[in-house]
Amino acid sequence: RQGDPVAVDSYRELARWAGAGLADLASLFDPSAFIVGGGLSDEGELVLDPIRKSYKRWLVGGNWRPVADVIAAQLGNKAGLVGAADLAREPDPIM
Repeated sequence: RQGDPVAVDSYRELARWAGAGLADLASLFDPSAFIVGGGLSDEGELVLDPIRKSYKRWLVGGNWRPVADVIAAQLGNKAGLVGAADLAREPDPIM
């Protein structure tokens, strides 16, 4: 966020690989959206825009199949924590 060129390049490289991975997942599952959480979601468009570009570049059949949205989790970096807390409140279905 402060313009460190090494950090910015690292995030862009990470985003390129993440987008390629999402393209592979889209080929298998055909989702309507990918929700990016954790620390990546806190970086906003610095990471999300390159993820979207890489995803669209690597998506097989992107010109004829629906393209999933790539969006940040509303809870940002706390999404996993909130989800785990919600699961902990549920009674164990095995017991």
